[in-house]
Amino acid sequence: MSSTVQAVNAGRPTGRPAFARALARTPIWFLVPAIGLLAGFAVYPLIVLVRMSLSDVGPSNIVGAWPFIGLENFVTVLSDDEIWLALARTIGVAVVLLASNFVFGFIGASILSVGGRITETVLAVMVFVWALPPIVSGSAFKFLLNDTGPINSALEALGIPPVAWLSSPDLALWSVTAIIAWAALPFSVLVIRGALLAVPHDLLEAAALDGAGYWRTQLKIVLPQLRPTLGILAILTVLYAFKSFDFFYVTTKGGPGTTTNTLPVLAYNTAFSGFEMSTGATIALVSMLAVAIFAVPYIRAVRREEQP
Repeated sequence: MSSTVQAVNAGRPTGRPAFARALARTPIWFLVPAIGLLAGFAVYPLIVLVRMSLSDVGPSNIVGAWPFIGLENFVTVLSDDEIWLALARTIGVAVVLLASNFVFGFIGASILSVGGRITETVLAVMVFVWALPPIVSGSAFKFLLNDTGPINSALEALGIPPVAWLSSPDLALWSVTAIIAWAALPFSVLVIRGALLAVPHDLLEAAALDGAGYWRTQLKIVLPQLRPTLGILAILTVLYAFKSFDFFYVTTKGGPGTTTNTLPVLAYNTAFSGFEMSTGATIALVSMLAVAIFAVPYIRAVRREEQP
């Protein structure tokens, strides 16, 4: 009797419209929350940024109406030498980060590719360093590199004159860049290490049987296997360099003078110190366009390699 009732009920319509049943069966429906968060926290601020760059916005009308002025802000920004200097500094930071992440990251990942308790301890310390907020690690390095800080005190004890790490126009940019490279290195080591562990052991054993040495194996077999991972890491490193605001703000605030004004620092100082909101938004938008110019070729190359 119960089986007959179940059979009859199975043939009846559920009472829900066909459209609702189709939505319930469609996996894309589960993307709606993520799409909503992305639109609220990424797309909408970007729309406001573009609108602000095309308007005349200052302290007097930041809450009110924004007069539309077209591309006037872009003409003003691109005709200023300071933005090109800031772009050059930002590219310099990106180049240093790429070199340090690839060279030291590959060396560190190769050393840590073997298991063991020491490897696990070192990896745990690296994760801790990578997870530190930039304001914490930046403040620690600002204390260490101060003109009267521990590092200069140690140099004086050795008879070496103190170095103006953060107050010298010639050294400040590269000192902060070294701090950023130190903070970004653990992530690169972890990414490259994961790629190294994914290299098939059959290839390495075949190379060893053929008499290939360590460096030949690394150059001819390992590095080609790592190329997609290194391409993605290069994109992330360039993005990291173009958004490295925290370390510069904590250590130098763009000084001395404007010698450490990278694009994000220049955008912040222009908008919130000079109170030129529309100009600061334009600089930020130019920075985003520069990142896109650098990132698109890498993304296309990686996609070509991943295609069968």
